[in-house]
Amino acid sequence: MNEQELRQAMSTLELFRAQLESIAENQQLIQLSLEELGRARETLNQFQNAKEGDELLVPIGGNSFVFAKVATNAKAIVGIGTGISVEKSMDEAIKTMDDRSKELLDTMNKLNDRRLAIEEQANVLSQAVQQEVQALQRSN
Repeated sequence: MNEQELRQAMSTLELFRAQLESIAENQQLIQLSLEELGRARETLNQFQNAKEGDELLVPIGGNSFVFAKVATNAKAIVGIGTGISVEKSMDEAIKTMDDRSKELLDTMNKLNDRRLAIEEQANVLSQAVQQEVQALQRSN
């Protein structure tokens, strides 16, 4: 490995580090979304199992809740993206939460696979760079 190749390898290692950082950030965002979907699903389940007139604690975010009386447990309003929401049956709403969770888990698994592949490449390259640096130090 000549000096330019060594610089290029070190630059590639820096690129790997940036990619790993980006993957970690994306995984955190997905984890937050999964937790939010879990809370939404639990709330939908509570409503579905409640009777009309029952009083429930409904999460509103920030670890805060409001008391609400169930007017109907048959339908819910569910966001479908880009600020658009639609009315769905409670079963459909719960299925929507489950489907989103599965999609996010699939994405999380793909990110994890990508992270492992990058880490492996980075380790191999890092070892090669270290060996080359040691060889250069010995020759000087």
